[in-house]
Amino acid sequence: MTKTPYVIILLWFSMYYGFGQVGIGTTTPDNSAILELNSTTQGLLLPRMTTNQRNAIVSPAEGLLIYNLDSGCFQFYTGTSWSSCLGATSTNRLDCGSVNSNGSYIAGNPLTNSNTITVDILVNSIDTYNIITNTVNGYSFSASGIFSSLGINTITLIGSGTPTANQTDTFTLNFTGTGTTCNINITVAQNFANCLDYLNAGFTTDGIYTIDPDGAGGNSAYDCYCDMTNDGGGWTLVFNHNLAGGYWVNDLEAHEHNAGSPGLTTNKYSILSRLDEIKNNMDYEFRLHYPTLGLTNHWSQSFDPRSGRSGTNPVPRYTPIHIDMPNGGWGGLELSGSTNYLGGSIGWFYSYFSIGHNNDWYSGIPAEFSATDRVQLFIR
Repeated sequence: MTKTPYVIILLWFSMYYGFGQVGIGTTTPDNSAILELNSTTQGLLLPRMTTNQRNAIVSPAEGLLIYNLDSGCFQFYTGTSWSSCLGATSTNRLDCGSVNSNGSYIAGNPLTNSNTITVDILVNSIDTYNIITNTVNGYSFSASGIFSSLGINTITLIGSGTPTANQTDTFTLNFTGTGTTCNINITVAQNFANCLDYLNAGFTTDGIYTIDPDGAGGNSAYDCYCDMTNDGGGWTLVFNHNLAGGYWVNDLEAHEHNAGSPGLTTNKYSILSRLDEIKNNMDYEFRLHYPTLGLTNHWSQSFDPRSGRSGTNPVPRYTPIHIDMPNGGWGGLELSGSTNYLGGSIGWFYSYFSIGHNNDWYSGIPAEFSATDRVQLFIR
């Protein structure tokens, strides 16, 4: 029984030193280390994971250290975000998990500054850079310059050339002098003459699309706003008037204005001059929409509304499809008398539906015996 106090004292010292310091591969860990590893044949292997797996860690602790498989380097959590790469050398590296392509790629259409590839560079040393791709299917990408800061720099490679065939192309990004490369696939689509072509090819999101109505002809492709969701979709915006931008100066302005800035946010936008090249069928299929009123007329007509007055009501081969505004002599679109804006009040002295109206009409744009602040015209 007299040995019991000594056993307790030994256990107490064992617990104190056991929890105070730990040595693996050594019985005498350094006094400054809570944990010392000692081996001449093995190393310490930290958790290895992809960027997505890293981002999925719930409430990471400040100082948490991992090895990023995508970036090929160690990273730690700063308390608010993950650090840039930690490396033993000053090598700058591509982050292949960040590569993205931008813009539309259509066979026969030359690339513009909107056709780009972006990639993140893990910069450990401020230096010049040169990144180029191989040439595939008639086009390629490149970028050069000087890094702006340490850490992650997003670099934009500008495309050049003209895709020649409808296919999926694989590009390899070569970071000159580092030996690092990344791959990305870009699909070249068929030529699209209007928004309906895009819809038929499976594009269903409203927005800006590049169209080329004459295909391989001499006219350049251009951007248009496409409504892919209303009344069956596939509508090309040809006219947008918001009174915030004022009235039209004259009929010339109302027939083509701000053609390079398509969209519902451009207060005065018109490509009425291009109706014939955009329409899908022999007839003109229109959608006249007043957003503030929530009213829409959807119809087709064979009569070119820019050619003059038809002399009949409705205009030749007028076919109503869905008409919210049947009053005011509605029967399609035509030039309204000598004023040279498109009106829908066929045979009436006043135009109660107006496209390109150039003066105030009871404080607004005419819309079936009333006035509103904006009007949109689409064709399909």
